[in-house]
Amino acid sequence: MEPAPHPPEPARPLGRVWLVANRASRSTDEGRIAALEAALQSAGATIAGSSNFPLEPAPEAADLAGINTLVVMGGDGTLGAASAAAKGWDGQFLAIPGGTMNLLPKALHGDASLEAIVAVAGQGVLAHVPVVRAAGHTSYCRIIIGPLTRWALARENARHGRIWRVLQAVRLSLARGFLGGVKVAGQPGRNPGVLVMPGDQGLEVALFSGRGLADAMAVAVNWLLNDWRAAASVTAFTAPELVVGRRRMVRCLFDGELRRLPPPVRFVPGWSDLRYIRTLA
Repeated sequence: MEPAPHPPEPARPLGRVWLVANRASRSTDEGRIAALEAALQSAGATIAGSSNFPLEPAPEAADLAGINTLVVMGGDGTLGAASAAAKGWDGQFLAIPGGTMNLLPKALHGDASLEAIVAVAGQGVLAHVPVVRAAGHTSYCRIIIGPLTRWALARENARHGRIWRVLQAVRLSLARGFLGGVKVAGQPGRNPGVLVMPGDQGLEVALFSGRGLADAMAVAVNWLLNDWRAAASVTAFTAPELVVGRRRMVRCLFDGELRRLPPPVRFVPGWSDLRYIRTLA
């Protein structure tokens, strides 16, 4: 894997910021947004622009002229969308946890509160983050590939306490989520699920190879509660690239967003276009 476009350097003062948040989100309510605005003001920042995403689009590079820091509070999908919109901008990106998994904020800040993150952001490190790219799409957190993507609906409903919808989604997932699979180049057989995550040394890959009901339920329980890589029927390894699919369209969840891509799909590691503030030592 090639080095990042720029080496890490000290973060700069937050200065003039553009705030992106989803006011309709269960995880990002008015109270949390108000707390973030107060924390930014306490840190000496000036809120010069804002977007109520997704009702309002995330700012593009041209919109961010004169802005020092793009502050985004949201889940992994929101962070990815804001990053893609701002491509080509040379400022600094501050990711604030505002979703359920918050994989990117955790990688940058650990489990720190939004107040703690903002308070030390100006003393953090500014750096590119590893990503995964495929067919013009970019993942900053993880990509789930194959029939196992159907479990995403069950998990999303579980997060929000929709028990009846969870049962419906689990029933559909058991019926369809473990049928068939995708072909991974260089690997035997077909896999109902493939997980790809960005890493400093390449792609972090996990292949689910289970077929029976017991394997299916083990993965279901691990996924609904934590991470399906913990299941016994999963094989994990690091790869310089990954090629998936032969004939059928390939179902992929890029940071929670569903994409159907024509085969074969080549997944490659890379570095983010933007630079992110990291406060985690």
